[in-house]
Amino acid sequence: MSCITAFLARLGMAIIITVPAVAQSGKKQKLPKWKIDPYTKNEPAAMEKAGYVSFGPFGFGEHAGKDVSTARIEAEMGKGVRFRWVETKHFKLGSALEKWIIPMDREVKKKLRAELKELKKKIPRIKVKVKALDPWLRLHLFAHRLEKLYADFSKRLGVKDDSFPSKRGTYVDGRYMGEGPYIGQPAKYTVLLCHRSGDYTRYLRTYIGMAQTFAKRHNYKIIGSLFVGTASELYEGQLKHDTAMHTHVFFNVVQQLINGFKFYTHDLPVWFKEGMAHWYGRNVSRKYNNFDQNESTDADLKKTWRWKAKVRALVVMNTYTPAADMLTWRDYGQITFKNHMLCWSRIDYLMTLGDEKFALFLHAMKGVIDQSTNLASGKEILKLQRKALKESWRINALTFDEKWKEYVLSTYPVR
Repeated sequence: MSCITAFLARLGMAIIITVPAVAQSGKKQKLPKWKIDPYTKNEPAAMEKAGYVSFGPFGFGEHAGKDVSTARIEAEMGKGVRFRWVETKHFKLGSALEKWIIPMDREVKKKLRAELKELKKKIPRIKVKVKALDPWLRLHLFAHRLEKLYADFSKRLGVKDDSFPSKRGTYVDGRYMGEGPYIGQPAKYTVLLCHRSGDYTRYLRTYIGMAQTFAKRHNYKIIGSLFVGTASELYEGQLKHDTAMHTHVFFNVVQQLINGFKFYTHDLPVWFKEGMAHWYGRNVSRKYNNFDQNESTDADLKKTWRWKAKVRALVVMNTYTPAADMLTWRDYGQITFKNHMLCWSRIDYLMTLGDEKFALFLHAMKGVIDQSTNLASGKEILKLQRKALKESWRINALTFDEKWKEYVLSTYPVR
């Protein structure tokens, strides 16, 4: 099932060639100036300290069942597109984001300075107080953000890298934990951040076989890589703002982490995935919300960002969608703006009950259900969900409503 900022993808096991690349002649290729990172100088020791494996070329996604090199992608996109690439411990990231002037916004400046302070510990040449984010600095920031997201998600699940198998078809301590080391996926997660929408759609047509004017989540099934792609010019240019792009990327990548946990074999109920995506995204910023949709529907993209008061009003007026209905949704097209807020609020409540219960729920919901097909029917998912809700959070549809409403009325503001 493909969806707006919803689309599932898998990570890529890559061919790693350190920069500078070595030509067949054995001589070092001279890189253009824009390909030299001004903060690490492409020096192996500096890259290692930053947590980087490579600046490319390396494998990124697939085409016709085979790995695709970043060098091939660059050739396909043309000289007018300047992709900067980095491979981290768990991600492969390509960015063509342009320089961004930091606005006179105290909240934005505070956020960025905190992030740059963290980055400086890994990359000493980085300055904390800057007036703009250049393309290389934006690449470093998103690599840092993605690894922090991965670490946070893993911590909440109580897992580490060695909790997962090193190769397909193996168990860990007699327990099924997926088909590879990346939270259960065989290959690293791939993220592509374009600036121009035309470059983005060209990549989709060439390597995924379709194009759309909203973010894409995709599953590269052969290599086992989950992909997220987007562009600054999408959504009427809103994503040109760095915080908006940060929120947007987290909204999509967290859904891929949920998909990839213990290997992507089936989709979880949309209320849970959408709610978790909103929860992680709104933890970055409440002002830039994202919404999933089916390709045949338009997302109800409201710009209202003060959700707590609105949810409280729905509870007071008894006009909220009951859990008995919400838990059965299998399609993003069923989620109206009101229900997006409710999905987020339900997760907001559940996450206050502790990471251990969240982990119990996700462990119960993921993994192979049908050993013969590795697939699951909607009926099986709903049955599994009822059991998982009871075992993890000790709730059913009725008690979910009552406990959630109590939380909302005691926590959310009137205005």
